[in-house]
Amino acid sequence: MTEHPRPLPAEPAEEFGERSHPVAEHMAGQRRAWRLERLGLAVLLGIVLVALSGLFASGPLSSRQLASQDGRLQVEYERFGRIGASHNLHVRLRGAPGSPAELRLGGDFLARQSVQSLQPMQRGDSWRGGLAIHGRHDERGEWHLFLTLLPDAPGLLDYRVEGAGQALEFNQLIYP
Repeated sequence: MTEHPRPLPAEPAEEFGERSHPVAEHMAGQRRAWRLERLGLAVLLGIVLVALSGLFASGPLSSRQLASQDGRLQVEYERFGRIGASHNLHVRLRGAPGSPAELRLGGDFLARQSVQSLQPMQRGDSWRGGLAIHGRHDERGEWHLFLTLLPDAPGLLDYRVEGAGQALEFNQLIYP
């Protein structure tokens, strides 16, 4: 039995050269398409990585903590949010154990979003277009307030939080 010789593998230069058999190929156009596919894949992976890092909502790039100079007023919030998606705001106020506490929330706090929940439930009053919330420090001298907020409109929201004789101002970008 005679063996048929195997065809030799094509040279790399021939592999990427233009052909007319069995189908006409235009390798210059094919190379452009491959480059465009790789660019699209890189852009898509970049968007996914940026989204996972928190640039569009919750994540390491979005989470932020602020504190007054004396540390008696602290705020944790998300720098980026989406319209129609709720986000959390955690405020901690320090003072004398068992003493009354008041927290004032102003700026765009109520003008461009609604309060979905407030924990623990506290008595609140209207204050300069915002909200004044009254409570009491616990036995460690801390008062924690957790709010869930729902933005009503996209754009840059400016906040002002006042308590314990301190004030913090910050903003949040709401994507459409």
